[in-house]
Amino acid sequence: MRKLFLALTGILSVAQAQTNNRPQTPKPPFHYNVDSVEYDNTEKTVHLGATLTYPKTKGPFPVAIMITGSGLQDRDETIFNHKPFAVIADYLTNHGIAVLRVDDRNIGKSKGDVLNASSADFANDVEASIHYLLTRKEINKRKIGLIGHSEGGFIAPLVYTRWPHLSFIISLAGTGVSGAEILLKQQTDPLKNAVNGDTYNAFYSLTKQTLQIIHDHANENDSLILDRAKELFASWKNGLPDSILTPLNAKKVTPEIYADFQVKAELKPWLKYFIATEPDLFWSKVKCPVLVLNGEKDIQVYPEQNVSAITASLNKAGNKNVTTKIFPGLNHLFQHCTKCTIQEYAQLSETFAPEVLEVMNNWLISKIL
Repeated sequence: MRKLFLALTGILSVAQAQTNNRPQTPKPPFHYNVDSVEYDNTEKTVHLGATLTYPKTKGPFPVAIMITGSGLQDRDETIFNHKPFAVIADYLTNHGIAVLRVDDRNIGKSKGDVLNASSADFANDVEASIHYLLTRKEINKRKIGLIGHSEGGFIAPLVYTRWPHLSFIISLAGTGVSGAEILLKQQTDPLKNAVNGDTYNAFYSLTKQTLQIIHDHANENDSLILDRAKELFASWKNGLPDSILTPLNAKKVTPEIYADFQVKAELKPWLKYFIATEPDLFWSKVKCPVLVLNGEKDIQVYPEQNVSAITASLNKAGNKNVTTKIFPGLNHLFQHCTKCTIQEYAQLSETFAPEVLEVMNNWLISKIL
């Protein structure tokens, strides 16, 4: 959410009241093997810490590498005491599938450059995990796949374009359109019921054009992008009456303030790459089996916007082995929600909907085992 002159910062403020009751979090003793492992990338510039779980029965086993969403997260993708990746790993491993879940750079046991990293760099880390698994006798080298959540669902097809031996991809609320389109909805939808139509349309126009500038000129110097943003804002503001500028708290905002405090934050390497990159570049090359899952109530990665885009890209690849499902009543974290807001994530005791676990497991059994 753009926070400079819109008084909507509360939208991103997670409610303080939250429950520590997380009944789905797996607890020992486990009926499978749990190995804490560490390994480096080829260049020795990134060190990764991870947990590999695999059945106690005779292998080798198919394996899923978990890929976290945006932001630095631990191997369990812990958020508000929820540990969704631990829940998924526990369920799948109990059903015969090995799972590798990995700390993001500079989290837990992992080390590596974060400041200058983008999704493309995080894809490199997934490749390092693949090469590690190729050294494990417990793993079926021909049945290595990826399960990516949110940004992880964007990284998964990117990895495929570099290592097309993947045997499957499961996208959990993954993106099918550019970050410019994702952020446009995220940044403008909360305003729809807060202001009148003309004010909303004005803000929508500014947001869309700003993101488009970053999208179209990502390879240019940041100073040039900021100059374009200043010109855009000046033109936008000059054409609007006080009746629109005042509700947006934009009356005293100068082009320099807009560029420095609003746009510059979106030019960090990770976000700039996310805004500018079209997932179609990667999804349109994926030929392995793909399972696309989304929650109907997701307000971060909108299902109607992204599922159809991913499907269209996979059609370009000639991929006929594609399954999609949108789950009624589930949010971005695949929790059954009531308010279905971001604030509610912390308040729900459920970590990950059981029906989604079942669908993932049944699909893997039918396609991989």
